[in-house]
Amino acid sequence: MAEVSEDIRNLAARHQEFQRQAEALRQEMNMVQASISSCDQTIITINELKTASAEGKTAETMVAVGFGSFVHAEIKNADKVIVDLGAGFSAEKTAHEAIETLNRRKEQLTKILEQMNASLTKYIQGMQALEAEATKLQQPGQA
Repeated sequence: MAEVSEDIRNLAARHQEFQRQAEALRQEMNMVQASISSCDQTIITINELKTASAEGKTAETMVAVGFGSFVHAEIKNADKVIVDLGAGFSAEKTAHEAIETLNRRKEQLTKILEQMNASLTKYIQGMQALEAEATKLQQPGQA
């Protein structure tokens, strides 16, 4: 009986570890999803600015000037966009090139999210297997 009790404690410890790893993975997945949403919103904004610029209109926006402060500004030409390339590097690109860059980044992030989702599924399956094993151990006449 003491052996079964020890086995159940071991299963519980492994289950808790799976839970911790799954929760950490969920948090990372939320950050990746936020980055995908940010890419989508940036693409929409560049397209809107590009359209306004092509029609000869100026678009009004808020520009960050630092320390959480913004000023109103008019964008007269949205053909050139500074795009973050990662690792602290940025480059000036045309609006079309910027959108292509953002779409590639979004594709990469989507693949990462899919891989993370597959890992999460494995954690969940592992927890379910541990739960089934614990249930089996707790049944009378089992050992």
